[in-house]
Amino acid sequence: MKRFLFFFLGGFVCLLACKSEQVPPEANDVVVATVHGKPLYLSEVKAMIPDEANTEDSTMIASAFMEKWIREALLMEEAERNLPKDLKIDDLVRDYRSSLIRHNYERILVELQLDSTVTSQELIEYYETNKEQFHLESPIVRCLFIEMPKNSEEIKEVDKLWKKYAKKGDEDLKRFAASNSTQFMMNDSTWYRSDYLMKLLPEEYQKSKNFANGKEITFTDDQFKYYLSILDRKPKGEVAPMEYVIEQISRVILHQRKIALLNEKREEIYEREINRNTIKVYN
Repeated sequence: MKRFLFFFLGGFVCLLACKSEQVPPEANDVVVATVHGKPLYLSEVKAMIPDEANTEDSTMIASAFMEKWIREALLMEEAERNLPKDLKIDDLVRDYRSSLIRHNYERILVELQLDSTVTSQELIEYYETNKEQFHLESPIVRCLFIEMPKNSEEIKEVDKLWKKYAKKGDEDLKRFAASNSTQFMMNDSTWYRSDYLMKLLPEEYQKSKNFANGKEITFTDDQFKYYLSILDRKPKGEVAPMEYVIEQISRVILHQRKIALLNEKREEIYEREINRNTIKVYN
């Protein structure tokens, strides 16, 4: 099949290489293949070929497209012959079309009219009202963490800044970690899953249960020196801190807004068309 298509396409490759910008009239189009009487036109093949393609590339692209088209057409013919008699394909197509049109309209409506601003007060109110929805599925931790190459010339500087930060909360350590460490977590208000933190530590520390609140340790392995300070922990099953679920709450609020907007628009359309007398109900 591939060899046949290649030589067949060679017969009209000059047409492909000399494509005009205007689409030829349907009456003048050339049939290049048929499957069970279904035609493939030259214009359809030409539409697949980039303007900058040379003769050889045009032939290869056209050949691949025609072979794919033939295979797809044969599969469609076989599928249509084997459709279950009780499959109401026209109803399915109509329902799918309606769904696509409605989905597109709703998407545009939401983009144009939905207020996407969620205030701090809204977040707090939702959290306080729905705390029981936010039980932790795994432990979480707030911490400071720095990983430095063991033989780094900056180790003494890190030691000094680490001790300084513990006493004063100085920002110099955060800036230093961002510029010099191989890995770090220095946002003291961010909560992380405990298993995420554990994966950053040497294997012998990954199952440690000694990381209690306020625990501050440094340790080394063959390659790195680690600095870890546990600021707070929450066990599995406890209500999650608001900071940990704030993005989830924001998504919920926006989703509820979206549903309300669409319901409001449906009612608005219904009332408008009732007043226009465009709805007829027959007994």
